[in-house]
Amino acid sequence: MEDKPEYIEFSIGNEVKFNDMKNVYELIAQAKNSGQPKPEGYWLKVFPEYSLKHFYFLDSDIKPEFVTAKRDNNNWHFAAMINLLQTDLEVELIECKRIGNKGRIEFSAYSYPYGGITGLTMFLNSFDCKAFEIDEGGGVYSVHWNSDCDFKLNEIVTPVNSSLPKSGRIWWQKLFGVNKL
Repeated sequence: MEDKPEYIEFSIGNEVKFNDMKNVYELIAQAKNSGQPKPEGYWLKVFPEYSLKHFYFLDSDIKPEFVTAKRDNNNWHFAAMINLLQTDLEVELIECKRIGNKGRIEFSAYSYPYGGITGLTMFLNSFDCKAFEIDEGGGVYSVHWNSDCDFKLNEIVTPVNSSLPKSGRIWWQKLFGVNKL
């Protein structure tokens, strides 16, 4: 039996931004999958300004010359997100593609837990690509956006995640802070 990859499905809010995201994703995947991460300064040149504005930067960071997000509980530190995606996330980034009017990122986890889906979800969000369904390996979830940079997951009961032993489902729910529908 062939393993199916984990995935994040998302809406495409803007065609130009989707194409920008896909280009940046390909560069991240290349750095990640080759084991050759790029320095933060490289990524500042690759990410478009509108995307960088979603992240915060510390005083000690290399940062863009325009105003970015202020640090709060829901937005991400740019360097931490880049480090996660190209180094710390224990997955193989397989593909970013368009399927009709939606997009999909597929990845394969090397192990569990692999670092979670929040970094990839917030990366997508910075390009106006809103995640709406996620299969993170332990279940399939719908995404409910509380604000522009805060979301929660709700379990969608499927044959795959209903086949997990109840203790396994509860463990995944606690680990990822999700609610069962």
